[in-house]
Amino acid sequence: MRPYLAILKDSFREAMASRVLWILLVLSTLVLAALAPVGIKERTGIVFTANDITDGKALIDKIKRQQAAAPPSPGKQIWTLLSDDYKADLAPQGEPSPQASWPGAIYFRLPGELNTVIGKRELYNAQAWSGITLNDEARELLAGGIDRLDDEDVSRLNRLLLEAAYPAEIAASREKAVAITYFWWRAPAMPLAKHDVIAAAVHVLQWFFGSVIGVFAGVLVTASIIPQTYSPGAIDLLLSKPISRSLLFLTKYLGGCMFVLLNGGYVVLGLWLIAGLRWGEWNQRILLVIPVLVFLFAVYYAVSSLAGVIWRNAIVSIVMAVLFWAACFGVGSVKGLIEPLFLNPERLIKLVPAADGLIAVNERAEIFHWQTTNSAWEEVLKSSEQDLAPRPPGLILSMIGPVYDAKHERLLALPATARQFGFMPTDNALVVGTKQGDWERQEGIAAPVGTAVLLVDRQGTLLAVTPRGLSKLTGDPVATEPPAKVFGFSVPSAEGSRFTAAGGNLRLGTPLSAAIDRANDEIALFDTQTLRVLSPNAKGRYVQRASREMAENLSGVVAIGGGRVLLARANGEIDIFDSARLEKQETFRPEAKNAPRFADVSADGKTFAVLFHNRRLWMYDAAGKRPLALPISGQGDLSAASFSGDRLLLADRFTRVTAYDLSTGQVADRRRPDLSVLEKVYLFGVQPIYTVFPKPGEMSNVAAYLLTGSESATVGVTNDLQAARPKLDIWMPIWSNLAFIAVVVGLGCFYTSRKDF
Repeated sequence: MRPYLAILKDSFREAMASRVLWILLVLSTLVLAALAPVGIKERTGIVFTANDITDGKALIDKIKRQQAAAPPSPGKQIWTLLSDDYKADLAPQGEPSPQASWPGAIYFRLPGELNTVIGKRELYNAQAWSGITLNDEARELLAGGIDRLDDEDVSRLNRLLLEAAYPAEIAASREKAVAITYFWWRAPAMPLAKHDVIAAAVHVLQWFFGSVIGVFAGVLVTASIIPQTYSPGAIDLLLSKPISRSLLFLTKYLGGCMFVLLNGGYVVLGLWLIAGLRWGEWNQRILLVIPVLVFLFAVYYAVSSLAGVIWRNAIVSIVMAVLFWAACFGVGSVKGLIEPLFLNPERLIKLVPAADGLIAVNERAEIFHWQTTNSAWEEVLKSSEQDLAPRPPGLILSMIGPVYDAKHERLLALPATARQFGFMPTDNALVVGTKQGDWERQEGIAAPVGTAVLLVDRQGTLLAVTPRGLSKLTGDPVATEPPAKVFGFSVPSAEGSRFTAAGGNLRLGTPLSAAIDRANDEIALFDTQTLRVLSPNAKGRYVQRASREMAENLSGVVAIGGGRVLLARANGEIDIFDSARLEKQETFRPEAKNAPRFADVSADGKTFAVLFHNRRLWMYDAAGKRPLALPISGQGDLSAASFSGDRLLLADRFTRVTAYDLSTGQVADRRRPDLSVLEKVYLFGVQPIYTVFPKPGEMSNVAAYLLTGSESATVGVTNDLQAARPKLDIWMPIWSNLAFIAVVVGLGCFYTSRKDF
């Protein structure tokens, strides 16, 4: 063993003697020194986003009325701090400003204007806020005097003042916001969590400097190690010793990996210290990236080493490594283009049993009905604009609903074109389709502003969940009059039809999740902080029966049935509560830190299902109080889950739907449309080649997983759990690259053992 350790030490000395190594270490030190002054500060809810304004039109109307009145008011204070162009657009006298050239611009610009206002110390006036009840945090900030507050505290105070003055129009601030500082410079706060920002920064920096630069520099430096070892004279001296030729090659190969171990380890360790000392994030997972970088380099160095021992030329080794990279990049790019741009948007994400058929929705927010006669999905509820407008590749949209009203045999949805933001309150018309009308699209009346969830009770009443509580539809949802135009948007109406309050006023945060118990019409609501159960009284109005505050502010999805409420949260934790008092019964974390996307419960309340963003399904047997394991195929590729009677419906392979019998777990039915040409090319051509091909480029997914613990993208995505999140491929790159290294290094060992040098 001693001779091989000596060879390994020689490789280590060669790496240390390399000028390129020291140049990279110096450059890495300069980069780390430049990053050291960066600071990251986190606060709760300062920045206004579009979703924070639940009713932009009502808010503007109140500000204008208060500004025109005599007594001091919040509206007067706000008006004085708005920009001159914006005030001119709110009270036009002459030509509008360029910013108001398109319909609805004043609502679109409202969050930005309010973000400017809350940065002003002049906003607060004791007389203006004299009749408004402030919460404890606002009173505490005011107690020390505004002059003593820093700019961040002033913005937080002003945000709380506006929330207190306009509770029905501005949502309670619960989301985290971070601001990046560099010496005395400070960037505007962003509505992101500090942990996500740090994870993203560390991942990008360590991967760029440790992987992209470090690996290719490592290939350049180490390309000569194997050729020099097997050059005439050097190899003769080594082979005169009692050592194995194969182990000699293997030892030199491992010694070459020292280069990236030194350089990559230095960069990652430096980033770990900066994240801990400067940003307060002592995440030990960061250090796990070091072996990932070495493993990535080992893939490329295996090719370089094999070429080096065959041709004994450093340039040929470099060229072969570059050609190998190009081949991997080409195969990965083909898959990376076809799947996200053309196939994933077609993936079914919602399944709605309707009448005696099945309705499905894909990522494009297109609605389909299964045709048993020709075994195909037929698009329904589509507008004439959908036939004419091109559909860009990769387009993924959201849709509220559809929900099925069994009593009237109709579907109701709020389509993706209906932007559910406070600054666009008029573009929110329902779409309706009936079984008798072959699911042909009909324009419905306007839904309440800020509608986040649509529900249907046992009587067929449509309920809309908004940040201000529940509203119910009275009358026909289908528009009977030509749509009126307000700010350029259509506002369909139906005579005598409208949404009215369905219970006490609530002030809910966003994003919202809600579900209805199909047995008793109880509703579970969750708004990232508070879980509520609402029950209908004798008059049909909903009253809050139970509530529970959560310790951590995280988005989640809910399901209710059988006297239980399931809450699955963004950190992967699933809690089971009794619906009467919301007392916690059990807690599970079946998919580690992977976030859930959808939750559902069977009509009898006995079986719950949670579908995660990593496309795996978890089920819970409420009667037995234990997780339920069914022999389900397609785990890791499931995109939709729903219950239909005693069956579980699951979608996989983009557009295939399989029905499982809940009692036996056997396949009861399968809806499988004919594959398109692109799907055939992908499934039987691209995917098999990609599966057997090495995947060094996908090791960045492994690094992201080690940093976050999630198998889906978490950085830079919305906190709405039902929005699409890219799925990270974690284990396939590890196994395929490991197999590739074993084969290539094995060939190198075999070649050296047979070659007469």
